[in-house]
Amino acid sequence: METDTKKLFQITEAAHACGVSRSTLMRMEEKGLLTPAYVALESGRRYYDNHNVARVLQIEKFKSMGLGTKEIADYFVRGGEVSGLLTVLEERLQVLSRSVEELRLRAGECTGMSVQLIPVHAVTCCMKKCMGHTIAEKYAAMYEFYSECIRKGYVLSDEPIFAIQERNDYLEGYIGEKPYPYWVCVPVRQEQAPADAVVLPACRALSLLYYGDYDDRLDKSWLTLGREVKERGLTPIGLPRVLGIVAPYTGREIETRRYCSRIVLPVSAL
Repeated sequence: METDTKKLFQITEAAHACGVSRSTLMRMEEKGLLTPAYVALESGRRYYDNHNVARVLQIEKFKSMGLGTKEIADYFVRGGEVSGLLTVLEERLQVLSRSVEELRLRAGECTGMSVQLIPVHAVTCCMKKCMGHTIAEKYAAMYEFYSECIRKGYVLSDEPIFAIQERNDYLEGYIGEKPYPYWVCVPVRQEQAPADAVVLPACRALSLLYYGDYDDRLDKSWLTLGREVKERGLTPIGLPRVLGIVAPYTGREIETRRYCSRIVLPVSAL
């Protein structure tokens, strides 16, 4: 039975109705997100119906929320079941909330800190073990390894670089003077990670967000974290990470008083 194309829309009409380009509809089809209502066998001309147009608008809405092709495709495959989408969006909301917290602290124009329990998502990274104690030593090692990863052609993620520090002095109420082992970590994109990349699993953590210069006040932040662990009755289940959210490597023009770091200590769930 021949399809009555007069009741359908050509690709230019459908694209215009959705506020997208023809190439966008073609890419959706290539990715398995959209199937035209009818494709003419001889000409290959594509036709769309109301359902196609409504689907494209929904896809565009999901994309504006930050959802990827896989999440959107799974939504349709599962008949509109939304739990998967909700999980992804809730995780991103948590990340966004932490980003707002960081910017709010930085907007205060003064040194400060904020402590809270947060969920930490899994991160894929390349790691290098080092030995040291001072901030200058750690930064030099991080900068060097960051450059090494770039030269090797690794595809980096937008997560901040960080150091995992093998220390527990702050839990005992003091800051030691001896060098200790630490790992420099450069986050990479999971789907393009090299074979020697490590995946740090998701966890619950006590987080201390610190804003200001790298001076003795950073030591005070460590001591504050140690006190919070005891006062909250928490049990560390991993080594602390120090994330350079706004650090020397993020821009030469950034004033040192605007640096922002986050100390993250994995803890047992309450």
